[in-house]
Amino acid sequence: MASTKPGSGEGNAVVVDKDSPIKTVADLKGKGLAFQRATAQQYFVVKVLKEAGLKLSDVKHINLTPLETRAAFERKSVEAAVIGDPHLAVFQKTGSVRILRDGKNITTQGGYWLGSRTFVKDNPELVKAILEEINNIGKWAETNPREVAELISPEAKIDVPTLELVSKRRRYTLRPLSEKVLSGQQTIADLFYEQKFITKKINIRDATLSAEQYAAFTPTDVKP
Repeated sequence: MASTKPGSGEGNAVVVDKDSPIKTVADLKGKGLAFQRATAQQYFVVKVLKEAGLKLSDVKHINLTPLETRAAFERKSVEAAVIGDPHLAVFQKTGSVRILRDGKNITTQGGYWLGSRTFVKDNPELVKAILEEINNIGKWAETNPREVAELISPEAKIDVPTLELVSKRRRYTLRPLSEKVLSGQQTIADLFYEQKFITKKINIRDATLSAEQYAAFTPTDVKP
């Protein structure tokens, strides 16, 4: 239905222990790198390695979920890892990690609000009202990161200052599902297929609507 705007990119990073002899992304060649396969982390890693003149095959991939990665990193059983918020913010607060490269200036796709094709096509005015409210809440969240952190802290069991940092690095408002956004999704799908992370070539247009249909339920104040 719509996409949330990408954050600053600083909430996702390739990290090593603060005392690690690994100083740059290029130093990861031949080393173990933990991240979750076929996720946004995978795309991030490919972009970061390419920037440093490396390929994914140049590192030893350890396939772990974010929670498993955090645990492995805390045990120092992995040499390097991709860690995202809120875990990254927690590690940064303790000063136990050194960031080799965060996601700043690396294209990310943000998040997505999904809906049944039939429901969305049959109820454009209702969907528009829902997205308007989501975007209004997003505007409030982006201007009140401290209050967002205070709301989340009891459930997340993470202190408010750390969650405030997480909130400041995120975006909550919406952007239209434009041709640029959809093309970005296709690029990621093609990359995953080429690198055999998925076994079937995907045409993301099979899961999208027409530009006219998106325009019918996109709130007027949601801008590219």
